[in-house]
Amino acid sequence: MRLSMLILLALLLTACGANSRPTHRSQITLVAPEALPTSSLTDPVLLDGKANYDLYCAHCHGYSGEGQIAESLQVTLDLGMITVPPHDSTGHTWQHPDQLLLRVTREGVVNPLAQYPMPPFAGTLTDEQIMNIYAYIRLWWTDEQRAHQQRVTERWNEIAQAPAATAQP
Repeated sequence: MRLSMLILLALLLTACGANSRPTHRSQITLVAPEALPTSSLTDPVLLDGKANYDLYCAHCHGYSGEGQIAESLQVTLDLGMITVPPHDSTGHTWQHPDQLLLRVTREGVVNPLAQYPMPPFAGTLTDEQIMNIYAYIRLWWTDEQRAHQQRVTERWNEIAQAPAATAQP
């Protein structure tokens, strides 16, 4: 385990050369979830995303994005407790815009029952690192889910940038 972390760190440092980072996330080539190259990621954004996901997210959301499955999921849901959501194509992460995903990751999720709270990562991860995690998570989504998520992100931007309606006296 320690050796694999050292190798991953060496790969990250090697890949972080001056011209190795894509200038925009849209330059990342996405693959279908079933074709995810689990050990041959070379894109520095995806390597960083995977490293941080594995370190900060996977213990709850699963190393393959499968979420935290309760021993008896139906009993858990019947009790009104929601399990930790999956981030793969079976979950709902792809239904939310980048802006909301970033905010939730920064601020965390407070659960009044304290069953499955998510801590805030604002002081632990930079916005770039958080978005790298989501770039990695997108590898588990279908093409249609990635396209939908991109559309809701663009729509959020359009609404946020629209001039506010002026009040008429």
